[in-house]
Formats: sequence, structure tokens, C-alpha cells
Amino acid sequence: MLREGPIPQALQGLLEYLLGFLFIAAPFLFGYTDSGVATAASIVVGLAFLVLAATSSGPTGLAKQLGPPAHALLDAVLAIVLIAAPFVLGFSGEATPRNLFLIAGVVWLLVTIGSRYDRRLPAGDQPAAGGPAPAPSLPATLAIDSTPPAGDDPGPERADGPGTVGPGYGPLGGGRAG
Repeated sequence: MLREGPIPQALQGLLEYLLGFLFIAAPFLFGYTDSGVATAASIVVGLAFLVLAATSSGPTGLAKQLGPPAHALLDAVLAIVLIAAPFVLGFSGEATPRNLFLIAGVVWLLVTIGSRYDRRLPAGDQPAAGGPAPAPSLPATLAIDSTPPAGDDPGPERADGPGTVGPGYGPLGGGRAG
């Protein structure tokens, strides 16, 4: 169950975008572009933050595909990846990227714990007061109706039964003329 923390989802989403851009720019801002692994990890983590923020169903999400439970889980995983990356990827001896990853990982873990992931449905999908949520239905264009509309000519009678096309049917087989 997701807890209702003090950090609103809009602020958390804004922080995700900011951290994404920060991690992409960090090798250039903090001068560790000579470390290939740390630079690559920083850019990948920055892109992960941006994708996570953009696919969130929260107010700052663009694609609105990622629900609150999955978003919270991926936030926690991203925080753990940030903390473990310097040691797993082998740049723990480089102070600047190591410290950036460790500090950002701990801060992001705290932000994840303190975030208020909104579990409400979008405005049009709110259930009626006291009632269950409406079941999703297929759009009218996807519904298949096998009965012909009233008044349509069903075509010539065929010896092989209704709903089948016999050998004498069609423009080359001597069927009805169009």
C-alpha cells in the first residue's frame, strides 16, 4: 500500500525532470567527462529519470502510462541503482561522480519514501459516490455485429446455404449484376 507522504506528486515529478537534466549535464558541469564509465552511467541515469517522469500518470507526466505503484517501485529501484552504481561499475575511486551518485541516491530514496503517489482515477473515470468504478467498454467501432441492417438486400439465394459464397456468385461467376 502506498503511503501518503508530505511531498506532492507534482513536486516529485518536477524533481524527476530536474534530476534527469542534471545527470545528463553533470559530466560536463562537474568535469568528469574523462571517466567514460561514470559519464555513460550519468547520461543513462539522466535518461532513466526523464523517461520515468514522462511516462508517469501524475500531473507532470506526458504519456500517462505508468501507474502509481509501478512508479513508486521504479523510483526505489532507481535510488538503489544510484547508490550501487559507483561500486558496481567501478568508478568509486573518482570522488566527484561517486559523491554525486551517492548523495543523489540517498536523497532520491528519501523523496521516494516521502512522496504522495496519487491513486485517484483521472477526472472522467471517477466512480459514482458509493458505487464501484465503471467497467471499461469497447468503443463502438470495435463492436462486431453479425446481423445485417434492416432493409438490406441479402443477395441471391444460394444452394449451399446462407452466409456462404457459391461457385456462381460474383462478377465472373454469373452472379447478380451490380
